[in-house]
Amino acid sequence: MRRGDQPLGVREPLASVVIPAHNEAEVIGRCLDALFTGVEPGELEVIVVCNGCGDQTATVARSSGHPVRVIELQTASKAAALREGDMAARSFPRLYLDADVVLSGSSARKVAERLNAGAVAARPPVVYSASQSSAPVRSYFRARSHMPSLLGALWGAGVYGLSAAGRARFGAFPDITADDLWVNLLFELDEVEIVECEPVVVTVPRRTRDLVRVLRRAYKGKTENGVGFSGENRARETTLTTLHDLRRLAASGPAAALDAATFAAFAARVRVGLALGTAVGSSAVAVRWERDESSRRAP
Repeated sequence: MRRGDQPLGVREPLASVVIPAHNEAEVIGRCLDALFTGVEPGELEVIVVCNGCGDQTATVARSSGHPVRVIELQTASKAAALREGDMAARSFPRLYLDADVVLSGSSARKVAERLNAGAVAARPPVVYSASQSSAPVRSYFRARSHMPSLLGALWGAGVYGLSAAGRARFGAFPDITADDLWVNLLFELDEVEIVECEPVVVTVPRRTRDLVRVLRRAYKGKTENGVGFSGENRARETTLTTLHDLRRLAASGPAAALDAATFAAFAARVRVGLALGTAVGSSAVAVRWERDESSRRAP
């Protein structure tokens, strides 16, 4: 492991931001530029944990011109990166940010302020950038954008924040597929706050097979152990609420009904594939690191 530090300023940070980054050279600069927009020097302690990178992610982060701390791990593991970032961070509240999303510094500040004011878990609103995506993918995310059960959860936005009390709900990050989903299940619905601020921008997959890959990873996360009985009940409640949202969306008009049907079809396709023990849309060989690469490429 190699560590490289840049000056963080003299003021006590308002929050620490941990960014796990695996082969994110194409997008890490964009992420950091946005994160340092609208904040004063030293307000955010930003730690980029490059894990198992075979590209120039660490170099791009170090040369970004922003005061970031860069840590390099040899193993490609988001969970390991989160654990390392947690050990290096010195402030609460703490934000966990994906390298491929765009979060402004002003929004990061507002989320941190709410966490400092008493919230235990929070994130900004989310908007999905789908201009480069196929029609079925756009339809899926139009449906998702009208489902309160998903828009009010911690997971699915590429960023979530925890106060010191919220982070104390668990120890080290376990080796899991979907950390945001796992963390979300540790909090009751009324404990999660969506802060009024500029939304985080998530660029969505371009093609059907890219979206299937992302959903397969998410659904694998839902089947992982370690949440406990309460969390399992929450997962079932979330599924039932999602079905209710879909029925309500479908009843709102023909176009919305088509979007709801598209959402349901993608969900069913992935669930059936996982139940059969095969990789949907690809070979039957298990994929350890599943993510969408299409949203990380330039148009």
